[in-house]
Amino acid sequence: MHSMRAEIEGQGQIENPRPLAFTIWIKRLAVKLWLGIREWCGDSAYERYVQAQRTNSEKVCLLTPAEFYVERVNRRYSRPNRCC
Repeated sequence: MHSMRAEIEGQGQIENPRPLAFTIWIKRLAVKLWLGIREWCGDSAYERYVQAQRTNSEKVCLLTPAEFYVERVNRRYSRPNRCC
């Protein structure tokens, strides 16, 4: 029985599904990690802005990515900072 199994495995008919499942799991983990990093550093802010504007019922002209960045920086640094 053992030699028969070895013979079948040698032909490639029996495959271990674990390496494929592990590869898929690693790929999904990498994608989630990348999306999390983009959210944390603010790289996806423009995409979220565009998506929010598309769901908004009012027709508003969208800012370009450069205009959005300038507006975001101005909004961030225009407020008084009381840390020091």
